[in-house]
Amino acid sequence: MIAKLAIVVLSGTFAAAAFAQTSNTPPDVSGSWVNAANSANKIVLTEKDGKLRVQEFISGDKPVTDYLCALDGRECAVKEDGRSEKVMLYFNGPKLVEIKERGNDTMKRRFTVSADGKTLDVEMVPLSGEQKPEKLTFQLATPANGKSSS
Repeated sequence: MIAKLAIVVLSGTFAAAAFAQTSNTPPDVSGSWVNAANSANKIVLTEKDGKLRVQEFISGDKPVTDYLCALDGRECAVKEDGRSEKVMLYFNGPKLVEIKERGNDTMKRRFTVSADGKTLDVEMVPLSGEQKPEKLTFQLATPANGKSSS
């Protein structure tokens, strides 16, 4: 009897642990992220009410990209550096996926937040055109709550 009870308790514990690891809750990507290799390159992500505002800075305080798009995979018409683009945003498990189409070029970016929430890896995968895949790492400069990270 005790052996059966122990098996039931252990089975429940392992099932709960497995369920916790496969949670479908998307990560919080909000914050001001600075490129680890080039501090002039910054991404500011602000998530609110099922939408994400994306601002990208190459240098200075004027963003080259600034758009607001729903996180449900619907297409948004945006402008980047004065040029028209179509963008889709959605979460695929723990990754934020952005698909950006400009003319004949299509780029997929996957944003992955580290377990401690202090690093954002951005994989850029060209789906057309002649660009090469690239991966950038950003450090959290300011979380969405406005407090500096330490």
